[in-house]
Amino acid sequence: MKKASYILILSCMLVVSCVSLVMAQVVLEFAHSTVGGSSRDALTQIIKDFEEANPGIRIKENAMKDEIYETVGLLSLFQGGTPPDVYSQWGGWLVRRDAAEGFAADLTEEFFKDSWKDAFVDSAWPDSMVGDRIYMVPESLSITNLIWYNKEIFDRFGLKEPGTWDEFLEICEVLKQNGIVPIAAGNKGVGWPMGNWAGHILSRVIGEVEYNGLLKLEAGTSFTDPGVVTALELLAEMVEKGYFNMGVNVIDSNEAQMMFFMEQAAMHPIGSWLIPSAIRDAPDLVYGGFDTPAISGGKGDQSSMIGLTTGYLVGAKTAHFEEAVSFLRYLTSVPVQRYVVQETGGLSAVKGTEDAAVDPNFSTLVRISEKAKMTVAPPDTGYELEVAYALYDAVAKVMDGISPTVALEEAEQAIAHLR
Repeated sequence: MKKASYILILSCMLVVSCVSLVMAQVVLEFAHSTVGGSSRDALTQIIKDFEEANPGIRIKENAMKDEIYETVGLLSLFQGGTPPDVYSQWGGWLVRRDAAEGFAADLTEEFFKDSWKDAFVDSAWPDSMVGDRIYMVPESLSITNLIWYNKEIFDRFGLKEPGTWDEFLEICEVLKQNGIVPIAAGNKGVGWPMGNWAGHILSRVIGEVEYNGLLKLEAGTSFTDPGVVTALELLAEMVEKGYFNMGVNVIDSNEAQMMFFMEQAAMHPIGSWLIPSAIRDAPDLVYGGFDTPAISGGKGDQSSMIGLTTGYLVGAKTAHFEEAVSFLRYLTSVPVQRYVVQETGGLSAVKGTEDAAVDPNFSTLVRISEKAKMTVAPPDTGYELEVAYALYDAVAKVMDGISPTVALEEAEQAIAHLR
């Protein structure tokens, strides 16, 4: 090759490289737990569209499964010296923790520029704020436990959505007697799938004030209190009667979900995020959902739902604050959120998206959220994780056949040092 030609080619390569560096001058590290279902597909498209509209910004994803992200994944990024510029979070206690630890940037002033705060529904703010300061950009309103059911199986045996716990047990018995697994559940790992449902049952039995005090370890409370034992005895009875699949604690929530999708079980207790998974993995499944049935003698609000707001935070140490905020403004804009609702069937925290859903099960979420006068915080997002995991561990033991009294005594011992 002639020297002149080589120099010309090298020059062209340098020009291309320089242009590429200019075009991708900012890389935003984005940590999140969206790894499957139509939510994953929607996020991929949104990021692609954002990068095309903002050629000077590139989004570098660090996606992990929920269980890893919540327990060690996200914390390892902060403690290991590689904090993300933007990251997803469950609202409530985890947002308060991140603010207190100095992980999250205060976004209050950004929300009062051009009235950005007015774009979100009022119910999103309690989980997004610490005192009067805003740390989380709310995106979705999640119901963290419903009982999804196969409508065709229910119709086959003349079953209807139960209004009471006793009616719910009767449905389980009919299904079992006809050779159908009543409930598919997967609780492997830290135990949040059954733990969240147990938390809702617990709040219905002892009341929301008592539930809050119990998980905040207020003086005079104990995991061995009679009401707590009574709540877990409801699950223990179901385990004893064989209403769950075998090996609840040895399969994870995704495996249990697939049992439900493949019609190997009639019901599946899990959150509103089942909808985006069903859209992609079980498009022909005819299903519906109902809230935890009313528990006779329960002291709590029997119309309550268990849920929270989820969203995104900006890392306090980001060198690209403006670009990070720009990305989140795009992510929570009305057109983008309408697209998310259309693709995933979820509830958005952004106003102007309510009529965008095309999945029929969106109406289930609306019906439950409109009926609920009280929203109960899930143990692992509303309260300190060590406390939540002690309760979850007790629930897992009950699912293995250990008596609620023994399981809760061990839970009390596990958190005694925190009192």
